[in-house]
Amino acid sequence: MGMMVSSRSGDGVSSPRPVDEPATLQDLNDFSGPVTVTTVVDQFTAQVRGTPEATAVVAPGVRLTYREFGARVFQLARVLRARGLGPEDIVGIRLVRSAEMVVALLAVMVAGGAFVPIEPGWPDQRRRRVLADARARLIVTDADAAAASGELADGGMVDGGLVDGVPAVPVDLSAWSWGAESAEPLDLPIPPAALAYVIFTSGSTGAPKGAMIRHEAIAERLRWQVADLFGFGPDDASLFKAPLSFDISINEILLPLVCGGRLVVAEPDGEQDPGYLVDLIEDERVTFVYLVSSMLDVLLEAAEGTDALASLRHVWCGGEVLTPALFARFRAQLGTAMYHGYGPAETTIGVSHVIYKDSAERLAASIGRPNPHTQLHVVDDTLAPVPDGEVGELYVAGFLLGRGYLNNGPLTAARFVADPFAGGGARMYRTGDLARWNGAGWLEFVGRADNQVKIRGMRLELEEVEAALATHPRVRRAAVVVSRDAASPRLLAFVVPDADGGAADRPAGTPVPGPASAPGAAEGAAPGGSFSDEVLAWCADLLPQYMVPSAVTVLPTLPVTAGGKVDRRALTEQAAAAGRPRATADGRR
Repeated sequence: MGMMVSSRSGDGVSSPRPVDEPATLQDLNDFSGPVTVTTVVDQFTAQVRGTPEATAVVAPGVRLTYREFGARVFQLARVLRARGLGPEDIVGIRLVRSAEMVVALLAVMVAGGAFVPIEPGWPDQRRRRVLADARARLIVTDADAAAASGELADGGMVDGGLVDGVPAVPVDLSAWSWGAESAEPLDLPIPPAALAYVIFTSGSTGAPKGAMIRHEAIAERLRWQVADLFGFGPDDASLFKAPLSFDISINEILLPLVCGGRLVVAEPDGEQDPGYLVDLIEDERVTFVYLVSSMLDVLLEAAEGTDALASLRHVWCGGEVLTPALFARFRAQLGTAMYHGYGPAETTIGVSHVIYKDSAERLAASIGRPNPHTQLHVVDDTLAPVPDGEVGELYVAGFLLGRGYLNNGPLTAARFVADPFAGGGARMYRTGDLARWNGAGWLEFVGRADNQVKIRGMRLELEEVEAALATHPRVRRAAVVVSRDAASPRLLAFVVPDADGGAADRPAGTPVPGPASAPGAAEGAAPGGSFSDEVLAWCADLLPQYMVPSAVTVLPTLPVTAGGKVDRRALTEQAAAAGRPRATADGRR
């Protein structure tokens, strides 16, 4: 497969060039900046003016043209300005997924502020912690959230009343309060380098940290996707179904709204219902979806035997290992390419990508090549580049790098460090991820530097074990956790077999001792042995003995978090509840 990377022609225009042969790191990393810089506000306003009668937003019970949608955005933006919102002031968005949510976040940006997602379902302590850390000036919410806060005595929604301790501005499209405001664009200049939004992510210390993203960075990512990667336009529709606190939601929302496409908003909690999502994709002719592998798996299953997903032209899959078996099912059901990407929230959603068409030979671990205006460096502890094939820590530099962490100078200084490859005050972000270049210019994800574990004195990455499990032709999904036995930690694997694989195995959820507790299993599955034995034998052929799981548990599905990723905590708890595998004769477990 020929991949495309950005290069610069003599006239300064970005042009793609195919890369099939090994390339130097200098060739792969794009040290250029965008030819032009803009903002999401300018991109969106141009669509309101240029295609006012085109459909902009489709949500439960709501269909809005760009003229209608833009009017609400600009009216609310004026209200926010009247409430004292100034440049780069932070506004919390505490709403369930809805058309109101989309109106609110765009209004904040149009008014010159920056939004921070506040999930209504978060525990009170986390909501208040994020709002306090962000020093939010206002919070946009609705009557239900106001009543749930317990801070409004009558349980009603009062403009300026406190919600989570912050002055509130109510939004409700069915009872719009701001119709007296002008519906015309504000024409308020927004500097491209201004702050657009803040995404709070979990920290290693347990305290959330707010990644700051600039207008010009998200606008350039969208421009690349619209013009160079997807060819996205008025005939396209994006499905918004991720939690707003998960940064890919920003991509889902803004991608169509900067190019005249349609945004299709899934109902609250709809992301947990595969049947509902399949029907919504079919009914609204959705063309773009972002899915973690586990969600792709269940969507394909829900749509099997139908053409309900036939409208999809752009399927972006990331966040988890993508197995060859899952890709094969994807290709069998859909005749489109798959985009697989990688990137922390601190780097404007994504920094690398790979496109899979008819084959996926690099599927297990590849995260592709750098996106435009992005540099990826795999280095050792001294920040020196490591040779191809050797594992190092991945650092990211370039135009799309975030500013740092909101109101947290020490953490910003620790994670956003001086870039020795660029100079001139440039910075690069320490991802905490381990990676390696494979010698052909492809970057392979190895695991988290803080996800390394020690088994029998040997260090390993859980993701490497998962990648080995994922290569089994009958494994649909795989996850590995470490037992809670601090004295003798063990690797515990969980797999979901293909529909025709493992059906005759022992009951789902039953752990099966592997090579660490049953040495014979490592020599190959005996005739008539269980699917778990077969998977363990497969691992034993690929991995050193200390990396082979102690047990494999067959499950019908893997538990997932609200963001759609595998819930490792739930798996660890399940393993603890199931008990320990039996000990071998020599006492090993």
